[in-house]
Amino acid sequence: MVVQVSKSSNKPESSTEVRPLNHDEFFTGTFSRKRLAKAFLRIALPSELLECLDLDGLMAEPRHITDELFKKLIADVIYRVPIKGTEKHVDFFVITEHKSYNDFLTIFQLWCYVLHVIRQEFKEADDAKKVNADYQLPPVVAIILHHGESKFTGKTELSELFLQLPGIEKYLPKLQAILVDLNTIADDDVPNDPDAPELKLVLMALKLIFRKDASTKLTEILEESKLISDDPIFQDVVRMVWHYFVASAKYEEHDYNTLYNTIKKIVEVEPMPTMLERWTADAVAKTKAESVLTVLRSRFHRVPKDVEEAIDQMTDPIALDSWTAQAAICQTMDEFAEGLR
Repeated sequence: MVVQVSKSSNKPESSTEVRPLNHDEFFTGTFSRKRLAKAFLRIALPSELLECLDLDGLMAEPRHITDELFKKLIADVIYRVPIKGTEKHVDFFVITEHKSYNDFLTIFQLWCYVLHVIRQEFKEADDAKKVNADYQLPPVVAIILHHGESKFTGKTELSELFLQLPGIEKYLPKLQAILVDLNTIADDDVPNDPDAPELKLVLMALKLIFRKDASTKLTEILEESKLISDDPIFQDVVRMVWHYFVASAKYEEHDYNTLYNTIKKIVEVEPMPTMLERWTADAVAKTKAESVLTVLRSRFHRVPKDVEEAIDQMTDPIALDSWTAQAAICQTMDEFAEGLR
């Protein structure tokens, strides 16, 4: 993934987008929010390290990395945090990787991310003629947040992945990740932050998503949150939690009606059947639109941008079926485009 985003391209704190959310999308969508990110780092990082950091200056930076081995990787969330009391042009980075299952390559994957961040920061410093004998690489910490159905058993230190030989231990790379495994934290001990009440809600949603009592437990948390339910950031996160549960909860016997009624007291959301119907209809329309484009590309190789946009925006499945048939028999692209008007 090596497309650097602008340092100012933080995810907005509020959004009303309605769509299903899988585990990765829910994690990235919530942990990219500055208020929640600050609260999470306050519980995840050592207190002496926190004293060195200006969390108010935190920015979330999505980075895309492409390499020959992994083809395409997307670091879930990378935080750039200013360091207090230094004149050096160096920031502190936190790479947070979310896992909903045991992945034995997680620490190796994080190593790739760390190397990418360091190389990119070095290049920027080198281009700005700031690399000299006193230059120091930016400090980077890796965090694994796990919420699968069992405890995380993957390695958390990079050196443990290497073949061990006598006398080699101290010469191997030592990247040690901070592991936050929600499976090892009791429900009553999940951290809460009065400055970011959505943190506990999000952590509990991740923790509960595989459990049969998920809706009941989440309803209890929301009932306890009534005093801050008019907070717009909290409301937006509640909406995301609902989309996440409807799309990704493991057990269908959840008491969705009770959860829905509780959420409705906080923020406007659609009932589950309506949401599922909409998502299903959208998926069908998208598939049919791809069929039209596939036929056109196979016959004419290139589809003009305005034609492609018109096809993508069409949601009527009957019209899309008609366009697929027309794409197969039209003589030219212009003839097909004329039929869209």
